[in-house]
Amino acid sequence: MLVLVVEDDKDYAEIISQTLRRDSHDVVITGSVSGAVRFASLKPPAMAVVDVILPDGSGLDLCKRLRESHPAMPVIFLSSLDRASDVVAGLNGGGDDYMTKPFHPSELLARVRAVARRSAPGAVAEILAPPRIKALGLELDVANQAAYLDGINLNCTRLEFEILCQMVKFPGQVLSHAFLSEQVWGYKNVNDATLLKGHVSSLRGKIRLAGGNEDLIHTVHGVGYSCTPV
Repeated sequence: MLVLVVEDDKDYAEIISQTLRRDSHDVVITGSVSGAVRFASLKPPAMAVVDVILPDGSGLDLCKRLRESHPAMPVIFLSSLDRASDVVAGLNGGGDDYMTKPFHPSELLARVRAVARRSAPGAVAEILAPPRIKALGLELDVANQAAYLDGINLNCTRLEFEILCQMVKFPGQVLSHAFLSEQVWGYKNVNDATLLKGHVSSLRGKIRLAGGNEDLIHTVHGVGYSCTPV
């Protein structure tokens, strides 16, 4: 798989490239938005790993530009910005995943593999069968990765859809951060509460915009989340 790494820190760029090459991926490194756009126009990569803060612009803006010509390209954001609001901005900006610096190379590799699996044709439908899941006024069309609240499309991202699927499959049950992380990202022994919080915040906003009560997704502090009647 050809991975475009957009990182202006040479040390981080070297760590990322070595990690991916050891996993038999081809890697192209650039340290700027302009360089990434130029390369992608010549040879579209299968995935992009993008720093949020770049010398000539924002990784969020780069993601939008890449998606204009390559809408199915997965993007993983890297950033030293680790507040929940930063994570939400990255996910709402089109990121498939968001990693904060510093990170362990094995975690990066696990996330790249998980995003690649999810991006494969039919992957979500295969993992989340049956084809339609209904509960608590929500209806999830697995084949088309579309979630509806009382008939209104929530316009979920792929990751938001997968998280919501897990909650709707187990209505009323408290799903731990660790359980959701493993089911959605495919990691074992990873408890990424901050990343989940960003997705859940975005989901609640979309439920609110659709006229629903965002408390449909209930937070159990220090444990996880549940989908419960309001």
